[in-house]
Amino acid sequence: QEHWGDYLVSQKQIDMAINHYIEAKVYQKAIEAALTARQYAKALQLVDAVDGDAARPYYKQLARHYEENRQYDLAERCYVSAGQHHLAVEMHTKLGNWEIAHKIAMSYMSEGEVTLLYINQAQKLEAKGSLKEAEKLYLAVHEKDLVVNMYKKHRRFDDMVRIVQEHRPEMLKETHQFLAQTMEMEGSLKEAEHHYVEAQEWHSAVSMYRSNELWDDAIRVAKFHGGIVACKRVTIALLMAIGVVEGAKYLTKHGLVEAALDHAAENGAYDMAIELATQNMPKKLPEVYLKHALFLEDDERFGEAEVEFIKANKPKEAVEMYVHQKDWDNAIRVAERYEPVSIPDVYAAHAKLMADEGDFKLAEELYLSASRPELALAMYQETNDWSNALRLAQLHLPHRVAEVNMSYQNSQARQGKGNTKSDFIKIGKSQEQSKQWGQAIDTYLNAKQNKIESVADLEEIWERAIELARNYLPNRHVEVALEVSRRLVDLNREESAADILFEIGRHEEAINVCLAGKHYEKAKQLSHGNAALRRRVEEAYQGHLVSREDTKELVELGRSDVAIDVLAKKGEWDRVWEVAAKEKLSAAALGKYILMRVEELLREAPGSNGPKGQAQNANSRLDEAVRVLQRRGSPVTVQAIDTYRKLVCRILGRSNEEEHSEHASTVNSLREILFKLAGQYRSLPSNQQLDKKTNAEFLEMLMAVHYQNMMYTCRSYNLRDLSAKCSVTLLKYPDLIPQDKAFYQAGMACREQGNINLSFLLLNRYVDLTEAIDASDSSFLDNTEFQDADAIPLQDTLPKRHYLDSEDDREEVRTWVLSVVTDSSVEQRLPPREQSRNTLYEGLYSSERPTCIVTGYQIHPADMLEVNNSTANRRDWNAYVVKSRACPWTGQAQNPLY
Repeated sequence: QEHWGDYLVSQKQIDMAINHYIEAKVYQKAIEAALTARQYAKALQLVDAVDGDAARPYYKQLARHYEENRQYDLAERCYVSAGQHHLAVEMHTKLGNWEIAHKIAMSYMSEGEVTLLYINQAQKLEAKGSLKEAEKLYLAVHEKDLVVNMYKKHRRFDDMVRIVQEHRPEMLKETHQFLAQTMEMEGSLKEAEHHYVEAQEWHSAVSMYRSNELWDDAIRVAKFHGGIVACKRVTIALLMAIGVVEGAKYLTKHGLVEAALDHAAENGAYDMAIELATQNMPKKLPEVYLKHALFLEDDERFGEAEVEFIKANKPKEAVEMYVHQKDWDNAIRVAERYEPVSIPDVYAAHAKLMADEGDFKLAEELYLSASRPELALAMYQETNDWSNALRLAQLHLPHRVAEVNMSYQNSQARQGKGNTKSDFIKIGKSQEQSKQWGQAIDTYLNAKQNKIESVADLEEIWERAIELARNYLPNRHVEVALEVSRRLVDLNREESAADILFEIGRHEEAINVCLAGKHYEKAKQLSHGNAALRRRVEEAYQGHLVSREDTKELVELGRSDVAIDVLAKKGEWDRVWEVAAKEKLSAAALGKYILMRVEELLREAPGSNGPKGQAQNANSRLDEAVRVLQRRGSPVTVQAIDTYRKLVCRILGRSNEEEHSEHASTVNSLREILFKLAGQYRSLPSNQQLDKKTNAEFLEMLMAVHYQNMMYTCRSYNLRDLSAKCSVTLLKYPDLIPQDKAFYQAGMACREQGNINLSFLLLNRYVDLTEAIDASDSSFLDNTEFQDADAIPLQDTLPKRHYLDSEDDREEVRTWVLSVVTDSSVEQRLPPREQSRNTLYEGLYSSERPTCIVTGYQIHPADMLEVNNSTANRRDWNAYVVKSRACPWTGQAQNPLY
């Protein structure tokens, strides 16, 4: 087959020869024949079947063919199969397929090979001018510096900066500096300025423009980037470079003359500053001269500094400069010529120096030359040279002689001399003999406790001062007396102080001093003959007794009312009643304390929310309040109504646990109190009668307590029908009796009476109320069962606590109600109004008929009984009287009336 294939090749029958070579498995000849026949697809198939090393030359040959024919995918495959990866990369690079080229390179070549390949290829592109493509290749292998150098070499500076900014930001400033310097050397100053500024080296741009004498640009850059401070530096350079005259034109143009002046003066260029100010800003000349003078003074060039101070119109500063240098002659010379007003200051400064050095005589002469004798006097006083001080005062300051004398005495006192009573008397007497009355008074007043310990001695000396003022200097009398009285008060000698004040006509102040010191007898003595002051003293004394709670003394003073107030505030109520009885206090006055005591007991009985002991204590307080009203009498005033109402609400609002064995007795006593009060209120004069509303409220309280009492009394007599009726009547007073209590006691009373249906309805309502109290929500209460019972107000306001404290007790009621629900024999509803006559149900319906004083139920005409200013159901009244032998309304002895 191989020979046959060779023969066919020699005959130019290539296609047939290929098949014979394949049959003979001579693939290399088959590949060469296919290539010769330009059957490249066939050749590629054959090459793919050949082992790697033998196939590579053919792959490379095929790759070049495919590349030339723009079959780049096949070309890439063949280059890679031929192991010529760099040729595949080079091909894609030429085509601009950077990602594919990079992928091939990274897949088949080492990092070093890839880098070398890319650099070589990039350099070729760079040589062709394809800088952007070269940049991509450099960056693909992270050769950022080569990109920078490429753009630098080709003077593509914008691209150079871009690459540095993106890939080497830490070199950005250095790059701008380099470019700025390059541009500056080439004369491209604007471009150089741009790069200097970008490098944050704007001052270099200023220097560049200064070097090139482009002053407008230098000033522009300095002002924009460095502000006025930078401009000042430029101004100095400008003036030094082109002179003040020409430079001033630029400065004027840019408004920098004043800034240039300041900078020149600050940097010691005073000649330049003076020239500039003279020509362009004369008003600044004094300021420049002053700065120059200060500079010269600091440089110890005092003569030159003086000249500049004078030019600056600041001669005083020149004087002060010489004073500071202790150059007194020059100081006086300048002052005399230019600043005469400073001459005394120069002499005074010189005098102080002499005094400090101990030359007091010369110092005195200088002070006198300065017309400052007071300073010379102070000098002698500070050195305790009292003889010279007195001499000087007598010659030059006669008005201060007394002061110097006093200071001398004080000095003596500080040294432990002249501080006795005899010393002050001796000096004062001497001054009196010279008729120096004012000085003598001052001497006596100078005696103080820190000098003389004896208060009696001080009082005697001060009394002499008052006497002198009274006799010789009346215009100082009041002043001295007030001062002495103030001092005596400080020493707790209030009575002596008061006598002095009283003498000068300050009566009220004298009284105030006595009262402040609690000298009430003295105050009474001084207030004699002045009714207003006498009242003040008595009120103050009374207030004093009150503060001491001295009730005995108050009573003795005839102020028993105040004494009782004190006792009441202390809570000593037995003493209150005792004093009230002894002093026969009026009923109106006593009523005030009765109400005060009742209100106190109400406050001390906050309720039963606390422990059991506290609840019992609260009960005892309420019982005591009733006893106070019963024993002491109940005030018959409109103001007392509120207190009575609070007491009624608290008594009737007691819980089951609070209703101790004495509760019924307390209710009975409260009923008697209210019954008696009702008669007393009716007996009041017409102008003191209760208004209709208040009277109605009081009668409501009376009747609620009355029927509660009747319920307890009927129960004690086993009058169950009457007790049940009273309990139903009590449902009409929800403002005074908590609803849950009223429905509970009514339900239980009906149950005891045997009316299970009414008991069920009432106790079922009680159960609903307890649940509403627990939830603090009355919105779910159902009033349907009692909607026709128009005599019973069904309020939304809930009690704050349960009548039955025990949950077990409430559960027992709830269980009984549930047991009745299942009892078909119980009707569980109210009968109609017309069927309720003469039954317990009748009390639930309103009526215009009179009500029974025994039960509160309506009275039918056939049963009417009028007795003891009341109306009653004859049958019920007689049933009660048979048992009690007393009228249920008046309480007096009574027999039945048939």
